[in-house]
Amino acid sequence: MGHHLKMLCVDDNEDLRESLKDQFVLENFDVDTASDGDIALEMIKQNNYDIVLLDVKMPRMDGLSVLKELRTLDKNPQVIMLSAVNDLPTAKECVSLGAKDYISKPYEPEELLHVVIKVLGSH
Repeated sequence: MGHHLKMLCVDDNEDLRESLKDQFVLENFDVDTASDGDIALEMIKQNNYDIVLLDVKMPRMDGLSVLKELRTLDKNPQVIMLSAVNDLPTAKECVSLGAKDYISKPYEPEELLHVVIKVLGSH
C-alpha cells in the first residue's frame, strides 16, 4: 500500500492518545493526535485525514460539537467515536451526525482495528 492512511486521534487522555498512535503506526497509518476538539478542528482544516478517532467527552469542545463542525467543512473524513460512556442516545446522535461507529471504552485494540478497517473499506 503506497499511500499511508492518515489518522487523527482526538482524546483528552494523553496515555490513550499515545497508545492509539502506537497501535496504528504499527499498522502503517500516518497518525496525528489532538488533545481537544478545538485543536482537532484546526488540524482537520489543514490536513486530509482518512479517518478520525474522536472522544465524545472532552473539555472545551466535545466530540459531538466537532462532528457538527465537520459537517460545515469541505472535508469528509470517516469518524469513529470513542466514549467511556455506553450511552445509546449519544451513540445514535453521533451516528445521525455522520459518525460511522461508536465504540465504548475500554475496548480491545483488535476490536478497534477491525472497526477502522471495516469503516475505511466501506467508504
